[in-house]
Amino acid sequence: MNDKSLNQGPLTFGFDIGMASVGWSVLSDQRIVDLGVRTFDRAEDEKGKPLNEHRRMMRTARHRLRRRAERLKKLRRLLREAGLVRTSEATSFIAAADEPGRPGRHSPWTLRARALDECLTPGDWARVLYHLVKRRGFFAARKSDTIDDTKEGGKLSQGVRATAQLQREGRWRTLGEMAAQDEAFAMAKRNKSGEYRKSFSRVLLREELRLLFERQREHGNPFADETLQAQVDDLFWFQKPAVSAQQMLNRIGRCTFEPTEYRAPKRSYSAERFVWLSKLNHIRISQGGARRPLSDGERQAASDLPYKLAKLSYKQLRSAIGLDDPEAGFVGLSYGSKRNKKGEAVDPEAATVIELKGWHALRKALQGADLDASWERFSGTALSGEASALDAIALALSIHKSDDELRPALGALGLSEAEIEALLVVDFTDFVQISLKAIARLLPFLQQGMRYDEASAAAGYSHSQPEGNSASLRLLPKLDYADIRNPVVYRSLNQARRVLNELVRRRGSPCAVHIELARDLSKSFEDRMDIKRGQEAFRDEKKDAVDYFKEQFGREPRRDELLKFRLYRDQDGQCAYSQQAFDIGRLLEIGYVEIDHVLPYARSFDDSQNNKVLVHSRENREKGNRTPFEYLAGANESERWRQFEAWVRGHKNFRKAKKDRLLRRQFDDREAEEFKARNLNDTRYITRFFAQFVRQNLAFAPDASGEARKQPVLTPAGGYTSFLRARWGLIKVREASDLHHALDACVVAAASPTLQKRVSDFHRRALLTQLPDGSFVDS
Repeated sequence: MNDKSLNQGPLTFGFDIGMASVGWSVLSDQRIVDLGVRTFDRAEDEKGKPLNEHRRMMRTARHRLRRRAERLKKLRRLLREAGLVRTSEATSFIAAADEPGRPGRHSPWTLRARALDECLTPGDWARVLYHLVKRRGFFAARKSDTIDDTKEGGKLSQGVRATAQLQREGRWRTLGEMAAQDEAFAMAKRNKSGEYRKSFSRVLLREELRLLFERQREHGNPFADETLQAQVDDLFWFQKPAVSAQQMLNRIGRCTFEPTEYRAPKRSYSAERFVWLSKLNHIRISQGGARRPLSDGERQAASDLPYKLAKLSYKQLRSAIGLDDPEAGFVGLSYGSKRNKKGEAVDPEAATVIELKGWHALRKALQGADLDASWERFSGTALSGEASALDAIALALSIHKSDDELRPALGALGLSEAEIEALLVVDFTDFVQISLKAIARLLPFLQQGMRYDEASAAAGYSHSQPEGNSASLRLLPKLDYADIRNPVVYRSLNQARRVLNELVRRRGSPCAVHIELARDLSKSFEDRMDIKRGQEAFRDEKKDAVDYFKEQFGREPRRDELLKFRLYRDQDGQCAYSQQAFDIGRLLEIGYVEIDHVLPYARSFDDSQNNKVLVHSRENREKGNRTPFEYLAGANESERWRQFEAWVRGHKNFRKAKKDRLLRRQFDDREAEEFKARNLNDTRYITRFFAQFVRQNLAFAPDASGEARKQPVLTPAGGYTSFLRARWGLIKVREASDLHHALDACVVAAASPTLQKRVSDFHRRALLTQLPDGSFVDS
């Protein structure tokens, strides 16, 4: 029976998307209609390297081997036509041409050395030519490939330079003679895995080929004429042409806002300025328990820092903007929790805010060639607002993949020969999503301090509805890899897209789609390792608390009891608001102690442990629906508030996030709504991107009222769904199977705006319920 014929009414799809799984559920107003989990291999290996990188390397190796086989096939035909080898012996000759010496035979390396001083037999001469064409050494189409030692080309270039220097020092006439007679090559002529010490330059090998033909002609070899030399040289030197500039432009795609314009080079001045100002305008400082953006003066002080420093760290940013308050910090950094592989604490403000790689690569290239005046000219005009010269240089360096194409392209921009040669060491590759034209329209608004979405609206662009994407489709189209770039994220989202499309085919269009993404999905491998180490430390601390609880009370703790006990230890056995000591013997006694939300849950929707403290029950009742600052009369600088503030600041067990909540001074209705929004909705870029992708391309069914929902796609935050799961008594057993992802998807699907309002109203009513003694309770 067709699933659509069941007429379940308006449906909501829920998705729990992880790195190797997609949990999904279909909910009607009355029941769970369907649920399940799709698992797949994550798009990286155990070392965090993308799987497509390995496939790409294997594919490149296959292409290289195929081209070499074609080259040698043409050489064999040429040698037969020249009479150097007979057709009947070609197969056996080819099989043995590259082998070391047998009894009565010399190795190709020895023959290459002898060919300088004596005439070789036709068979030996053919072996020398075959050996040279087969192993023709390393050649880079771009000078930059030989400079960057982090690339394979750079490592190869180091080996090439080392062998060239060895040849000069040993006064060998050719590389072949050196390899045949030098002790360094006596044991092995080839590189071992991971080393490049025996790499040869194709340019020097070509010189050897030319010299061998000349010497063989002098020694009377009839098979060394100039015609054969030219034919062999063509086979030796031929290389597949690099991608042309036009082909590169066709690959990079068009601008999100200006469909007729190509995307801008990521390392251009304008693109880097756009990224920097967007990031600068999003930086928030946590101070006095509240969040704030940078002031105009702070933004001005920070504006030019990345152009002076190769890498701008948060510590350097703090110093530049004069942030002297030691309790203030940058939102988004994990103060007190980040650790290295050895488990040692790491200063979170040592992290990089931004690195303008394009700007500093161009600066180093020109200044390294003693062209300081050129750099001053380019950089000065860019910083004054005219960046067309640097942008054009960045575009040329990004789309031209050979020096032969790049030289005239840079020359057409009016650069001198010295400037061109200096810039050949620079190689740019990536592009951003928008064009230089769109960036030029956005920059003035970003410089005023606007966020990207605000600047887009001010420039006349629709940030949430770019041009060309307004038409809704029944099913989701394929994701564009250029929009994501991260192979792990791309595979997970593409799997979620396929699941959603199949559900639409089976169940029909939903009236709403709710999406939750794993918090580590879009993070780098190193960041995920940091999270893993933090989770392991958390589990160890929790296990230690369980063991200590059993020592104290002689049994396993329940969940709420364990949380009370852990808070008791974190607070050194003191009530958070009165600083009076707890009697550990009464810790589990009903009505003695309670867990309080520092920022009341009804006002913050924050159920994290950073928002919880252990207090005497009477303190909790008296505090009610207030923050500690409001409860302890912080506005009047009361004695209780001063004691509380000193106690919190001096407490070493509290993380900065918890201290910020405990000491927060301002929490009016506007800030409470912003706080609730952050705790209820996942605002990460990748989540917003996928939600917008679904919103733009999926056709939604009307809800029970017959109207389309204003917000058909929701992204409930992980903390909120975790809160719901705990309140509903749903237990996740991760070790048993992957089915817990389906459970999470059901919770995600159920986390509707209606439910949010009901939860908020419930807590608000509970908080405003006055007890007989005139106090209030925070549930």
